Amino acid sequence: MEFSQFEHKTIQGIEGCRGAIKNCGRNSILHLEKASAIRDLDIEMAFFRGITAEEEAASALFYCLKNHKYQNSKRILFKEHTYKLGLYPFLLGIGAFLDETLQHDSSPFDKFYLNHIETNGRQAIELLLNMPKQKVTARPVPPLNFTVSESYTGEVCTFENNFNELVNGAGFDDVLKYVKDVATTRNKILYADSSGRPRVEGDIVSYLNHQKRKVMAFLNIVLMIDPWEKNNGTSLFVQQALDSFLLVLNRIKADDVYQPNH
Repeated sequence: MEFSQFEHKTIQGIEGCRGAIKNCGRNSILHLEKASAIRDLDIEMAFFRGITAEEEAASALFYCLKNHKYQNSKRILFKEHTYKLGLYPFLLGIGAFLDETLQHDSSPFDKFYLNHIETNGRQAIELLLNMPKQKVTARPVPPLNFTVSESYTGEVCTFENNFNELVNGAGFDDVLKYVKDVATTRNKILYADSSGRPRVEGDIVSYLNHQKRKVMAFLNIVLMIDPWEKNNGTSLFVQQALDSFLLVLNRIKADDVYQPNH
């Protein structure tokens, strides 16, 4: 499997992590590479390794949150496929919200981008937000140390509406049903049933590239958290996103969401 220069730097950066973060991150890349190697020989197992790569990269991020003692991180069920495979769709919901925010007329930003740098003796990723009218670039430190709050209440947004839109668009009326259906796909390609043996059809190359985008998204986020925490502290938006994720999965209640302005 081919990786871009940016992706290679991310993979190298994961080597600077420790323990389960590093091992899960490494294993996610290994699964991608092996999936690519066997895609013409065994498409079902290539598909399965693609799913497992996503799960391992999600686990790397979960362990990162746990190791840095983010509030409510102990509520993550690490062994549940629904959590690992439901994470990327949830992040898409947050991404849609942030994209909407950036494009709003009142936003001082017009675009953002990521950049590899060295910080605290580690390879890391920073977030750069372009402010065209002021002709400057904002650089949060740590990169995700900001919040998005309701203007009237001051309470942090929890992105349920954005995730629900994605879930409804996929033909589901309930978030938990949606993430469970996503996770069930994993088993459908492994086990035969009364309808016959499992078969995978379609463009496996495009599928594996899609899985690679998921894996790299998770690992990029790890490098926006892990190298910064020791000297720069925890990140408010990471806490906000974690609480929002656990809230839609019914692992916490609204009162458990951390409110920095209260």
